[in-house]
Amino acid sequence: MATLRGAQVAGVTRPGGGSGTATAAEPPAWTTCLAVHDADGVAGAVRAAGGLIAREPAEVAELGRTALAVDPLGAAFGLWQGRLNPGAGLVNEPDTFTWNEHLSPDPDAARAFYRQVFGYGYDRPAGDYTLFRVDGLPGGGIGGNPGVDPAGPAAYWAVYFAAADTDRTVERALRLGGTVLDGPEPTPFGRVAVVRDDDGAAFTLIAGPSGGSEAGNDLDDTAEAA
Repeated sequence: MATLRGAQVAGVTRPGGGSGTATAAEPPAWTTCLAVHDADGVAGAVRAAGGLIAREPAEVAELGRTALAVDPLGAAFGLWQGRLNPGAGLVNEPDTFTWNEHLSPDPDAARAFYRQVFGYGYDRPAGDYTLFRVDGLPGGGIGGNPGVDPAGPAAYWAVYFAAADTDRTVERALRLGGTVLDGPEPTPFGRVAVVRDDDGAAFTLIAGPSGGSEAGNDLDDTAEAA
């Protein structure tokens, strides 16, 4: 577990959930994990909606129960039924997880899948990009693949980390062996850059006007990074 000031902020493991055996759905990646009350029940809902379960629900000691799912567009995401470990303990601050979004060539199909599995509602603030909501609160976004990473998958969950200063964090990532796929550049939500780490896993950095992200969430049936 990665920690910051004593709080859990992310997890790092080998592809295959630590077994060392990767599937086609598990190249090096930051994986969005959706918090659920019943991992086995949600796994059944994923199958019923046309997705597949790449890694069956399994216990992680007494910490919780986890599974890896793949939606009909090919985007992998985790399920986490927390027990002793409920999930991220610190979010929406610099150097912590702050946002997830599903990007694909067919965002309408993605919206239909996640509505069927999780009951998401949607807002459409601009163009084809929508916010998904849980109990009326924003949990993340769904939109079209912007084509920032031509070598990447056509459909994927993008993980955002808040940065106090996007440009300085990008410089640090480069010194540590990362590469920049896009940006840094200004957006209506803050200064954004897409980076690939030294293992080849892509993630997004965002610094809002106050030094953090304005597009954060802290919800059940929503997300953390792993």
